[in-house]
Amino acid sequence: MGNSGDWTEDVTVREIPKARLAVMGWLVLALVTTGMVAWELEMRSLGLVAGDIDDSKASWAVERRKIASGDHDGVAIVGGSRILFGTDLNAWEELTGRRPVQLALAGMSGQRFLADLANNSDFAGVVVIDVTPEQFFREGPGNPEFEGVLDYWKEQSPSERIGHQIGLFLSRHFAFLEDQYALMRLVDQLEIPNRGKIIGPDLRPWKLSESYANRQTVLWRQIETNQRLRSHAIRVWLFGPARNRPPPREDEIAMVCAKARDAVAKIRARGGDVTFVRLPSTGAYYEREQLRAPRDKTWDRLLRETGAFGIHFEDYPEMQGLELPELSHLSRESATRFTRAHVDVLVRELPWLRRERPEESGT
Repeated sequence: MGNSGDWTEDVTVREIPKARLAVMGWLVLALVTTGMVAWELEMRSLGLVAGDIDDSKASWAVERRKIASGDHDGVAIVGGSRILFGTDLNAWEELTGRRPVQLALAGMSGQRFLADLANNSDFAGVVVIDVTPEQFFREGPGNPEFEGVLDYWKEQSPSERIGHQIGLFLSRHFAFLEDQYALMRLVDQLEIPNRGKIIGPDLRPWKLSESYANRQTVLWRQIETNQRLRSHAIRVWLFGPARNRPPPREDEIAMVCAKARDAVAKIRARGGDVTFVRLPSTGAYYEREQLRAPRDKTWDRLLRETGAFGIHFEDYPEMQGLELPELSHLSRESATRFTRAHVDVLVRELPWLRRERPEESGT
């Protein structure tokens, strides 16, 4: 303490060395860019492509709002992954002059979406609905990824819509943004053998499809060419969770047919119509479907009780002999062939569905 009675302290001043912040910034940028380029090249080497947009509730919501606003050509497609992967929207438009609104969702049954169009819209066009037997003729939830989607399209916030648009823009330029190949998802693809009671990752689907504008979706080319990916998909269909589900019960089938009948009646009362479509399956998957959901107890009953027109691939030679690499979904080339075949049948049943082109009408 000094003479004045004040306390004094020795203060150590540490000189901070000058940092080359600009150099550090450029170095970080170079490292991040190099990492992104390396990861992008790695993902492309696995068969991912820029422009493949992850399908999501947000993508579906865009299409559902077209129905609400009247921005459509009078055709809506509902159902599960078979009709989602198996429909060529360009071929549809070429044959009819109408581009369908694609509302099918992987892992979901079309029955709830048919009811939504009947009860919660003024849609008066044609609804084309996929009937995947074990999936369609049962009550209960579908793919948890899309639960709540029937409300989401109305409740989606502005920030969510903006985020979706940003995601679409980036996905058109970068393949590594594929959700199914995020780092944690890749862990599922590690070959981890079971060890006694310690079981490896759940048997669930990996990436199966590519999605583009208007939800035009096709079977991923790697499923056709990569034996490991194709074999995994087949294992999921034959030995995954669906294997342990019981066949649709009689009361479930009756309830589904009754609800479908009511929905068809409402849409027809507005001047619209409904067509059911049974897309192909093959091999052991088809055999299981025949055993657990035989045609006479499901498909035939559905058409009889609804009075609707139906297109079953077994009834048309041109819809057979198509390629289904993993037993359940059409290859992209076969999807185009199937689209042309079943649309041709549909137009014969509903001639008004085909719009005349100007050159055909002489104008």
